[in-house]
Amino acid sequence: MKAYRAYHFSVYPTNKTAIFSAWLTSFPFESFVNTETGVTAYISLDEVAQISETACLAVPFDGVVASLNIQDFEGQNWNAIWEEHFHPITVGDWTIRASFHKASATKNEIIIDPQMSFGTGHHATTQLMLEQLLDIDVADKSVLDMGTGTGVLAIAAKMQGAEKVAGVDIESWCVDNAIENAAKNDICGIAFSTKTLGDFTAFKPDLILANINRNVLLAHLPSYAQMLSPDGSLLFSGFHQEDVAALQALAQENGLKPLGKTEKEGWICLKFIL
Repeated sequence: MKAYRAYHFSVYPTNKTAIFSAWLTSFPFESFVNTETGVTAYISLDEVAQISETACLAVPFDGVVASLNIQDFEGQNWNAIWEEHFHPITVGDWTIRASFHKASATKNEIIIDPQMSFGTGHHATTQLMLEQLLDIDVADKSVLDMGTGTGVLAIAAKMQGAEKVAGVDIESWCVDNAIENAAKNDICGIAFSTKTLGDFTAFKPDLILANINRNVLLAHLPSYAQMLSPDGSLLFSGFHQEDVAALQALAQENGLKPLGKTEKEGWICLKFIL
């Protein structure tokens, strides 16, 4: 079995761990595990030359600071270790579980094997988005999932009867993982890709899902407003209360009306309608 190096990142404040974890996906780590103080990233000792510790700590987000401890391990059964830390999550009458978990007793379930991707349902932002999505009638509607990660929200939309669903991520391995997860749920017809907003000029979604971060949301919000079909809805998450005013102001400047706000563990989800 391979020997690995663990990069134990402590994140300050800890409620910024998801943002910092998203930043780490720009480096070639093989897997991630959330901890009480932050996140641990793993990579084979054969590949550590690809990791710059200084670059990892140079977080390009305001108000996020991280420190690092490194630990090397002899070969272990890393799949078993990962499985030990990944437990099913229930949102309403839906359960998100991995393929190695037993079938759930809830009415619906989504099978997600995240590999390196984010969006297992464990993070508060994913739960907030899923809770809101499950309250929206998307039957026969079109849905665009920006920053799709594991594809969990796109898959949920399709399982609720959405006719046309597209899931976009900047990372090709996220797209590959999302495609695999859709197949595990016997879901066909979701267009997962690394396309940009400019590639969707002819697509008028009835619902846009964007669980990303404040800066990306502010940059993309005018485009989202232009893309939405009449009476279309927009769900945002990936930010905190201090970011709400700026997002709401820009949304209203672009003709979007606030329709609701939910909060979990310091994270916010906003809903707008065109």
